[in-house]
Amino acid sequence: MKNRRNHYRVLHVQPDAPKEIICSSYRTMMQRMRMHPDLGGDDRNAAIINEAYATLANSRSRVAYDKTRLYLERGGSTSTVTGGTAARPSSKHSDHCAFCGTRYEYGKNDQIGSFCGNCQSPLFLAEQSLAEKRDRRTIARVSNKQSLIFCTHWPQSEPCAGQADDISLNGMKFHSNTSLQEGQIIKIESQVLRSVARVTHCQQQRNGYWKTGVQFVSLCFIQSRGSFISGRA
Repeated sequence: MKNRRNHYRVLHVQPDAPKEIICSSYRTMMQRMRMHPDLGGDDRNAAIINEAYATLANSRSRVAYDKTRLYLERGGSTSTVTGGTAARPSSKHSDHCAFCGTRYEYGKNDQIGSFCGNCQSPLFLAEQSLAEKRDRRTIARVSNKQSLIFCTHWPQSEPCAGQADDISLNGMKFHSNTSLQEGQIIKIESQVLRSVARVTHCQQQRNGYWKTGVQFVSLCFIQSRGSFISGRA
């Protein structure tokens, strides 16, 4: 994570502070302490405060941030953060789901079209899937403007929504109203693919939405057959 600012310290609250305290501290800083740019505050400082508030005021993003923060404080690497917990590095001999960590039998359940029995994430690793010519043809036909949903942790009762901007062989970019942390592992589903992906960057735009880039970890393209949608096997 390039930006390792502690959002709780930015807002001068404790990690166990309820949402009401977080909101109150934010209003105090931006209004009473006149840190809002319209009141003479510095644009950069206001952006940092807004980022901290956007993360902590949303229950889903706060849970993901807390898990990532605690993991990093214990000496972990952002390259191995999944749903806020430690994930095993991607390898051709992985025997755990890259998203929820559920163990499966290597060599039996990690073929194309195989999914985790717990969270339904694809198990086939992205570097193997994209090596196939069929997948290269598939991605060439995919429209960049795709609606999608994604989960930041498991289980998650209500997935987050997003809109893809760009889909390539290695990953994708999308807009959403959810702030994500660099290195965080998420599960993505759309009409054309299912994937577990690692966040490479996340930046807030002027319209308030977040533009996120991800790299695929595991991947399965979905093709339609008549009125049915199925994973390609």
